[in-house]
Amino acid sequence: MKQILKELNPKRKFTVILLMIHFVALPAISVTTYVIVKENAIRAVYNTGRLYLSAIGSIKHYVAEELRPVFYREMPGRFIVQGMSRSYVSSQVAAGVMHDLPHYIYKNASLNPKKKPQNMADTFESGIIELFDRNRMNKEWRGLVEKDGEDYYVIARPGVPFSSDCLMCHGDPLAAPPELIAVYGTTAGFHQKENDLVDATFVYIPIGVPLAAARKIVAFFVGIYVLIGTVILMVINVRFSKLYNQIDAEKQRIENINLEVLNMNHDMETMISERAMNLLALSVADRVRNPATAVAGTIKRLLKREDLSLPVREKLSFIVPEADNLEAIVSDYESILKTRHIMFKMEDLNEMMESILPLVEEERKIRDITITLKLSETPPRCMANRQLLRVAILHILKNAVEAAPEGGSVTVETGVEEDRIFISVADNGKGISPENMKKIFDLFYSLKRRRIGMGLPITKQIIEEHRGIITVESTPGRTIFRLSFPSRWSEKELADTSP
Repeated sequence: MKQILKELNPKRKFTVILLMIHFVALPAISVTTYVIVKENAIRAVYNTGRLYLSAIGSIKHYVAEELRPVFYREMPGRFIVQGMSRSYVSSQVAAGVMHDLPHYIYKNASLNPKKKPQNMADTFESGIIELFDRNRMNKEWRGLVEKDGEDYYVIARPGVPFSSDCLMCHGDPLAAPPELIAVYGTTAGFHQKENDLVDATFVYIPIGVPLAAARKIVAFFVGIYVLIGTVILMVINVRFSKLYNQIDAEKQRIENINLEVLNMNHDMETMISERAMNLLALSVADRVRNPATAVAGTIKRLLKREDLSLPVREKLSFIVPEADNLEAIVSDYESILKTRHIMFKMEDLNEMMESILPLVEEERKIRDITITLKLSETPPRCMANRQLLRVAILHILKNAVEAAPEGGSVTVETGVEEDRIFISVADNGKGISPENMKKIFDLFYSLKRRRIGMGLPITKQIIEEHRGIITVESTPGRTIFRLSFPSRWSEKELADTSP
């Protein structure tokens, strides 16, 4: 099962786990519900039986303690069974009650009853009576019993041990009252001894109907559980599927953004490296041209002198063309750099900004930076090389996010002003000092560790290649970088960008 779950995708795995929980919980809930309902039914039955036995016990007590003494006093030497026998009176009352409860069974079971076989204890009842006899402190027994193919809940209570007064009717039959002998005879119920316990009162309450009702309740509950549980599982599964699809789509979006970030970083590194080399080469070329021009000019002036010896003149003459060649190489290199072409087309800066923001989302979340985007209602469009301009704007935005304090804010705004469009990026960082402001666009100048100081110079170069202007305003607590571009290019500018 574990191997199967491992091979499933998370969506199907979640569905399988839900079904497993549903089907595992079903029998547990069914059994628990049945036990609870069954116990409630038994408790109700027990309370009914206990009330019944308490009533019968009260009748026996009343006969023994109230009626019998009166009869003895009023009719000395006589024994009126209908008023003086506890068993007889309780049995008659029980028979009347049982008329209204035909499925109930009341029995005053005895090991040696006067009236056979109605009150003769069977094997089960004899065992309970012997149990009461062995443990006189035990005043009740209850449990489920099958009798004649029916299930009953049985409550049993011990009879009263024989006292010396009881032996007049249960001792020697020759000494028993004639009225008792006339009703019961002399063959049973006699020869008992004082403190003998030979009987118990049993009430059998049919439990089949309550148990059947309990099973019906459980079946109904299980049906409702299956129905509602299935609906809930379907709803949960549908909602989870939607959530999973959203998560999957978001994951794909994040992966795409990460890939784009990697590509952008690679492009930035390649571009910065290329342009740094170009700038460095131009700087070297510019520095080489001046000495080469000076050397060539000086030697040419020296060659005009007439007092130079022939060997010296030959050596100086050899230097002049080499200096001219060096100057020509520099001019050719500058010409190549200046004539490289970049493809431009109309771009929407609103759309470009929206595509750049996700690239700084991870760092923004880590540092809890709030980025507010204020886009122009009029689309700010200009001629641009999308890749180059995105690199420049991304660099400005990343600098703003890094400059803002944790929990700080960055505001990005686009707009249209007459024949120009602009992008401004403002942060609430500590600002740039006037001393550093003069150097931020210089090559190899950086206030950040492990930075080579090429980002802003390259950014400025890209902006200027787009006929744009980059300005910076900074005060303690606020720095604004503003990029401004012409909304239309002149025919000459368009011609200069054509290959």
